[in-house]
Amino acid sequence: MIIPIARRLSFRDAASSTPSHSKARLCRLIADMRATVGRCLARSRQRRTLRDIAERNDFHLLKDIGVSQEEALREADKPFWQR
Repeated sequence: MIIPIARRLSFRDAASSTPSHSKARLCRLIADMRATVGRCLARSRQRRTLRDIAERNDFHLLKDIGVSQEEALREADKPFWQR
């Protein structure tokens, strides 16, 4: 007799077998994770753009946002997970 080691479950399978409060917590956790990933992606994109501006020596754009080239490069060097 062959017994499968693990059965592939979808989110709906897992959610339907859990109590409603657990389902709500799981949905909230997933929503929070999506929001966190979205913020990290946005931060990474903004820092990449800031680096491009600083490296192109667009001093008028840096002046518009109120940072020096050194400050822009220092901010661009931060990892995406750091505020």
